[in-house]
Amino acid sequence: SSLLIVGSCLSSSAALLADFSGGGLPYAEGGLRTAPILAGKVLSGGPSGDYYHLLDGAEGSAGNYVSVASGASTAGWQSAIFTMDMRADRIQADGFGIAFLDTATHGTSGVVAAGTTGVAGEEERGQYSNSIGVGFRTFNGTNATANYNGAQSADAGYTLTAGQWGSVEITLDRDGNGDVLLNANTYSGTSQSGTASNVFTDYAIPGVTMEEFRMQISGRTGGASMDLDIDNLSLIVNVPEPATSLLAGLSLLALGVRRRR
Repeated sequence: SSLLIVGSCLSSSAALLADFSGGGLPYAEGGLRTAPILAGKVLSGGPSGDYYHLLDGAEGSAGNYVSVASGASTAGWQSAIFTMDMRADRIQADGFGIAFLDTATHGTSGVVAAGTTGVAGEEERGQYSNSIGVGFRTFNGTNATANYNGAQSADAGYTLTAGQWGSVEITLDRDGNGDVLLNANTYSGTSQSGTASNVFTDYAIPGVTMEEFRMQISGRTGGASMDLDIDNLSLIVNVPEPATSLLAGLSLLALGVRRRR
């Protein structure tokens, strides 16, 4: 008799994207609205060293961005977990967005203006074509939306404590048809510690074709402003790969059994 086994396993890619203290990958930054991005954005005294001062209440009308590569290929991804530490203060307007930015559409480097190719252009909504985003608004309350390729969810409330370092986690799970379930939480402490505030649970995004992606954080201030600091951006991506070593071992085992017979 002969034995044929076909299987697959998941390969996990975990990367520290940026800790702004010299760890992680090169990142791009830019200011794409009226006020230019302020100099000296990397400051000391964060949760684990330096941190990035993305928004400043003194900037007026600003749209600021930090974009960083994923660290490894995400093609065929089945799940992705993005986390970062964050602190907001003088919370008025307008908020920030986190995007899983499709590189086939938007390139592999550099910052990309929110609203590119026809979707909503506010940084705090995190909308980009063929990309998944979660927007965290702070004007007239704290409300979040999830979106893909311009299709946006209803508002979901979330908790944000002024002047306190907390964290955020966004998880994507994709099935073989390209349908994605998105989960998002904010936390009162860094590194997903403290009290959790659920934002989205299994929000369904059908027909996602995004394969290779990178992360981008964007923030906006307007007539009313806010401060926003970010730190310790990280990403875990699981992709399938053939279980080559397992198949080889099982084939040898089957051959040994056959010979003993």
